[in-house]
Amino acid sequence: MRRLILFLAVCLPVATGCRHAGVPSLPASHGHLSHAMELYLDAERPPDEPKRVQVVARDFYAPAPERELSRDEAPRVFQEAVQVLAGKPSKDEVQTAWLDISAACSAELTEACTYAQSQFQRPIRVSGEPPSLTSGAINARTSFLVVLRARLGTDGRIRRFTVIESGPYGITEAFIKTLGAHVYEPARLAGHPIEFSLKFNIRSYPQGHLLEEAELKWLRARVTQFPASEDAWLELARFLARHAPEDPQYEKALDSLNRLQALDGWSATELAWLRAQEGEYAEAEPLAKVGRRFAPENPYALETSARVAFHLGRCRDAIADQQQAVAKLPKAWPEEERVRFKQALDTYQRGCSSEAAPAAPLNG
Repeated sequence: MRRLILFLAVCLPVATGCRHAGVPSLPASHGHLSHAMELYLDAERPPDEPKRVQVVARDFYAPAPERELSRDEAPRVFQEAVQVLAGKPSKDEVQTAWLDISAACSAELTEACTYAQSQFQRPIRVSGEPPSLTSGAINARTSFLVVLRARLGTDGRIRRFTVIESGPYGITEAFIKTLGAHVYEPARLAGHPIEFSLKFNIRSYPQGHLLEEAELKWLRARVTQFPASEDAWLELARFLARHAPEDPQYEKALDSLNRLQALDGWSATELAWLRAQEGEYAEAEPLAKVGRRFAPENPYALETSARVAFHLGRCRDAIADQQQAVAKLPKAWPEEERVRFKQALDTYQRGCSSEAAPAAPLNG
């Protein structure tokens, strides 16, 4: 059975924040299942409130770097960017520094990744009315979804909208008009205002939740109608991960999501695991790196990275990552899962006995 990777209590780059949750027991049939992510998914489901319009604003705290850096170049470029931000940089200098730090992070400079997270402040909406349905949409008494991407300026005003998924009865235009009047405290990096990308996922559920079969049909229709929407592919992938991980469209959904949003840690890690299951370790390696970069505390991202490293002959990396994976498994996790993780570690240590393994504490 394909593995279901679900990230737990981790701030992802495209998330609006951490959601920490308790860990119930796991059904044995689900293999690698994090119920914290189950709760995360459930938390995003709207309540059964008639005519309610729910707005989920997702942001991207790190921009896609415009250049690639080698590991040797990354420290110098990172330090230069930090020095720029420590002074009184211009708007363009701040944006360039942000891109440079992101590039250094992509080059696996942990210090750069940590700096980007610790020195970043998300934008905060300070004024603006919530969007509402048009009269035509209200009378239709059906569910609607609109996905918009917006560019937030350093003055806290939205510069432009891009429609990712549209809706009928004039709701797309109405939502853009309402959201365009919102004012924000701008995003900041090391205290400096920066331009920022926001994504709005606006839903209406006048009839409550869809039944499982109807929801799957709707999700399949969304990716057909809006094949360039990462949100559509993400929701289809998450649905199939929950209910039908053996469905052939699950891997396609993950692959489509990863192509559209290469910095999505979940889809990258899950694809890496699937590639590793098929023995395609060279293809899995760059995907595993993305997952590990954006979820360095997640045991399943670490486990995936360890497996790929082991089969590519990087013994020290494999042992170090698997030791961390064992150590970071929540204490409430089923014992059989902990045993499986430790067995993998034993396998790597035996297979790498000719090399000195790096020491790391285990969470027994």
